[in-house]
Amino acid sequence: MYQIEWLGMTRNNFKPGTPDRIRMVVLHATAGTYPGDLKWLRQGGAPGREVSVHYYINKRGHIVQLVADHDIAWHAGVSRWEVDGRTVYGCNEVSIGIELENRNDGRDPYPPEQYAAARWLTRELVQKYQIPPNQVVRHLDIAPGRKTDPAGFPWQRFVSEVFADLPGAPTMPPTEQMRQRMLDVAYRAAGSGLPASWPFATTARTLHLGMPVASLIARPPASRAASSPNDRERVLSLPDGTRYLVEVYARDALFATVGPDDTLRPEDPIQRLRDVPASPQRLALLDAVFRAADPINGFQPGWAFHQYFLDHEDELGMPISHNHRLALAPGWHVACQHFALDSLCSPVGQWQVIYRLSDIRRAAAGQMILSGLSRERARQLANLLLDDLFALRTGRRYQAEAALVQYALDEDLGAPLGPPETDVVDGIPIALMPFALDVVACRLPTPDWPLDRPLPPGNPFGRLTALLGSHRQGVAGIIRLSRLHNVRSLPVMKATPLVGSSRPDRPFIDVSLFAGDGEVRRRAIDTIIVVPTPGPASLALTQAHTAAHWHYYIDHTGTVFRLRHERYVARAARGIGLPAEQLDQRALVIAVEGELDHAPPTLRKATKALIQLLCRHFQISSNRIHVGEMTMHL
Repeated sequence: MYQIEWLGMTRNNFKPGTPDRIRMVVLHATAGTYPGDLKWLRQGGAPGREVSVHYYINKRGHIVQLVADHDIAWHAGVSRWEVDGRTVYGCNEVSIGIELENRNDGRDPYPPEQYAAARWLTRELVQKYQIPPNQVVRHLDIAPGRKTDPAGFPWQRFVSEVFADLPGAPTMPPTEQMRQRMLDVAYRAAGSGLPASWPFATTARTLHLGMPVASLIARPPASRAASSPNDRERVLSLPDGTRYLVEVYARDALFATVGPDDTLRPEDPIQRLRDVPASPQRLALLDAVFRAADPINGFQPGWAFHQYFLDHEDELGMPISHNHRLALAPGWHVACQHFALDSLCSPVGQWQVIYRLSDIRRAAAGQMILSGLSRERARQLANLLLDDLFALRTGRRYQAEAALVQYALDEDLGAPLGPPETDVVDGIPIALMPFALDVVACRLPTPDWPLDRPLPPGNPFGRLTALLGSHRQGVAGIIRLSRLHNVRSLPVMKATPLVGSSRPDRPFIDVSLFAGDGEVRRRAIDTIIVVPTPGPASLALTQAHTAAHWHYYIDHTGTVFRLRHERYVARAARGIGLPAEQLDQRALVIAVEGELDHAPPTLRKATKALIQLLCRHFQISSNRIHVGEMTMHL
C-alpha cells in the first residue's frame, strides 16, 4: 500500500470542480528532475506558462498530491479525446493529471519503484471513478501534434497491468497484443510513443520506411531550459517561419505543416524529405534531422560524409549517431557516423576516403577488395564499428553469433535502434529488440532469463504457439513485427546467447574531430574544473561546439563526450571565483548535465571515473579538482 502526501500548491493555478467531472487519467513526464520539477509544478509554472497537476511521482516512487481530485488542474493544454462517446476539446475539464519525474528524452529510465507507484495510483483512480481503459491516456495521445510525454514509458504493458482482473479489462487477441508491444518498443527506442491513429505511422508503414528513428522536438530557449521544466514541444519552426511536425524513420523523414494551435490539419498531406527539391527548406529539414542524431554538427553540406549521404541516401538511411572518432590501433583513427541502414568511416585526415560498413564486412569475408584495407584490417575495422554501434544504441557488446544479432544481420534489418527488452504477453515471457527495418522477438524460458545467457537445452527457441494460435503448432523461430501473420521458422539454433553482454559503463564519444582550433596551451595541465549546466544535453552540446568552453561533457545517462582536445584552451574558468586567465591555460573543463548534488548515479559514477582517469594521465593532485568554487575530493 502506497501513501499519498498532500502538499498542495503555493499558487492556486487551478479551478474548482466536482468529483463527477472525472472521466480520464492523463500521464505526463516533467522533462526535469526532482526537486526542481516539483518546485516548478507546485508554484504553478511561470508567468505566461501557468500549470498545475493533481499528482507527482518521483523516481523513488514517492507520491505527492498538489491539487484535489475534484478540482480542475491545468495539465493537458490544447487537447482532444473521445470521452464516453463524445469528443472533448480541452481535456483538463474531465481528467486527473499525473506527472512522472523524467527528462522525457526516451533514454531516461522510469525505475521500478516509480513505475509500480504509477500503476498503483492509476489503478486506484480507475476503480474509484470507474474509468474505462480507453480513457487512461498519455499526454502524447491527447495532444499528438504538440507533446511527446511520457517518452520511453512502457505504455502497453502499463495499461494491461492497470486493468488486470478489473471489470471491463481490455480484451485483445494474443497476436494483436504482440503487435502492440513490438510497436511500443520501437517508438520507445525513438524517444517517443505511438499515439492512436497517428498518420505518420500509417504513412511510414504504407511506404515501407521501417521503424521510427527519432521524433524531432524544438529546443527550448536557454532561459527556459535553465528555469522551467516542461514536456517537449514537437513543433519545429524553420528559418522561413514555416512550422512543421517531423518524424524520422529508417529510410526517410516525414513532415507536415501545423495549424495555429500546433496540431495537424487534415487538409495538409504528410510529405517525404526525399521529395523536397534542393532549397533552403530542404537544407533546414536536413539539418534538423541530422541534429536529432548529432546536435553538435548537424548537417554540413561541405563535409565528404554528408556529400556521400546525399548521393546514397537510399542505401544509408537516416543518421542515428554523432560524427565521432574511433581508435583502431595506435596512430590509426577513423571518423565514423552510423546511419539506420549502414555506417560510414574515413581515416582521420583522409576525408575523401570513405568506407561503408557493408563493404568492409564483405572485404573481411574475402568477397571484395577495398583499397588501403587488408582483409585482416577490414575484419578489425568491421568489428570496431559494429561494437561501437551496439554500444551507442543498445548498451551491449556486439556478438556476431548471438541469435537476435545474427538474425538481424542475415535478414538485413539494419542497425539496432534500442536495447533488448523483456515482457510477458498472454502469460508467455518474451524478448523484444527493435532494428531499423523491423522488431524481432522470441520466447524466453522465464521472465527474468539473462539475455546474454544461452537458452537451456531443449528449450523451444522462439516458439510462440500459444500467442499465435493452435494452427501454428510446430512453428519455431524468431517472430517479426512485419510477419506476425506469416511466421517463418529458423534453422535449429546453436546454444548461443540472444544478444551480447551488457557494458558496465556508458559509451565514450569522441566528437573532437573538428574542434582543432583556438588558443594552444602555454602551460602544463594541473587543474580540473567541473561545471554544472542546466541541460538538456542536446541544447548544451549545440552551444558547446561554438562556444569552445568545455573539454568534456557528461549527460544524465553517464555518456561522456570529448568535445575538445586537451592541448587547446577552454574558457570556462571565468565567473567561478578563481583566477580566470591562469586557469584557462592550466585547466581541463568538464561540464555535467545538472547539479552533481542531485545527479543520478550514472552521471556521478561517470564523472568520478573520468576525473580519476585524467588525474592519472596528467598527474593532477586531488586538491586541484574544483566544482565551481568548491574543491572536489574523490
